[in-house]
Amino acid sequence: MTILKNEFLEVELNPKGAEIIKIIGQQDNINYMWKRDASLWANSAPILFPIVGALQNNECRIEGKTYTMTQHGFSRHNIYATHQQSDTCVEFELTPNEEILKQYPYLFDLKIIYTLKDNQLECRNIVKNTDDKTIYFQIGGHPAFACPFMDNESSNDYYVEFEQNESLYQKIIDVERKGMSHDTRLLFDNERRFFVRQELFNNDAIVVKDFKSKYVDLKSLNHQKSLRFYMENYNHLGIWASKHVGGLLAIEPWVGHSDYVDFTGEFKEKEGVVALAKGETFECKFTVEINQ
Repeated sequence: MTILKNEFLEVELNPKGAEIIKIIGQQDNINYMWKRDASLWANSAPILFPIVGALQNNECRIEGKTYTMTQHGFSRHNIYATHQQSDTCVEFELTPNEEILKQYPYLFDLKIIYTLKDNQLECRNIVKNTDDKTIYFQIGGHPAFACPFMDNESSNDYYVEFEQNESLYQKIIDVERKGMSHDTRLLFDNERRFFVRQELFNNDAIVVKDFKSKYVDLKSLNHQKSLRFYMENYNHLGIWASKHVGGLLAIEPWVGHSDYVDFTGEFKEKEGVVALAKGETFECKFTVEINQ
């Protein structure tokens, strides 16, 4: 495990999946991350790469060949190399190994850089194409936060608030067929907030695209503690609270999403996929701000 620490926050990170394990307030001693109950969901914030969500039949087609990859890709199952820069900065790095190349034939260098700045934890995701041709990928975060923050509360008193009023349709996930349907449902009509209710997530995550807001907040009606989540260069946002897992709310910035249920094309034709030329880099970033 890697520890980052300053006067505001103490952060625990796992090189497996380059994952945030804990974000603890130095003033209130609260862990703002999901507690990782292995009997319910053993993760807390894996990095998703080179796919977000699921492939139809766990298969994708790249340059005429079929490859097998499980949900959210291989990043979360791999140990990243750790390059700790200071007490407040660490770089995790993943490059292809033999097992990865069986699932995904492209060469890449993926760096996840965490930096602690006052009451904010920044997570930069940098993909470099080290292949001799264009590579294609999706990338995303899956940070799951404690909701409620404290044990003596109810998540029913918490709400998600976007920076701006939005008019958004949510994409509907087809849970039975393990993919994205083509159906949508109105989420916001010039609105910006919704209360956390388990029934909202009966069809898995709420997924939206083309939102204007640069951040969303997680707040309670009963106190001033809050979490602000900033996003840069993502084209989708997933918000998830599993009906089988109490006590968490995941705010997931994505580049891309699961296959549509009828998708049969090449990997490079997936919606939201990044095409990255030889020698080029792609960067996206999210930041977690804790207000104790």
